[in-house]
Amino acid sequence: MDTPLSTRTAILTVLMHDRSFGLEIIEKVRTRTHGKIVLNEGSVYPALKALEREGLVRSFEGEPLPERGGRPRRYYELTGEGRRAALEQKRAVLGLLLPAGAF
Repeated sequence: MDTPLSTRTAILTVLMHDRSFGLEIIEKVRTRTHGKIVLNEGSVYPALKALEREGLVRSFEGEPLPERGGRPRRYYELTGEGRRAALEQKRAVLGLLLPAGAF
């Protein structure tokens, strides 16, 4: 990922909009960046676990899905503290991209 965006920042940004599951987070980042940022499972899942340990994200199991052999997906959503952290990250990234005082 050759950008100022970390896996952590990308996850927090995606989760600002709605809860999601791991592979969907990867796809949303790829789609929203027009393929310029491609996260891999090997970085996303450990980052999600770390964010959960820090209290920024909470996870829960969805309904069992036939296409997953009856297994549920694990969904992730921001906590209140996670939403604050996501907004801080957003401001930091914008600060890198926009001239001072532009936002």
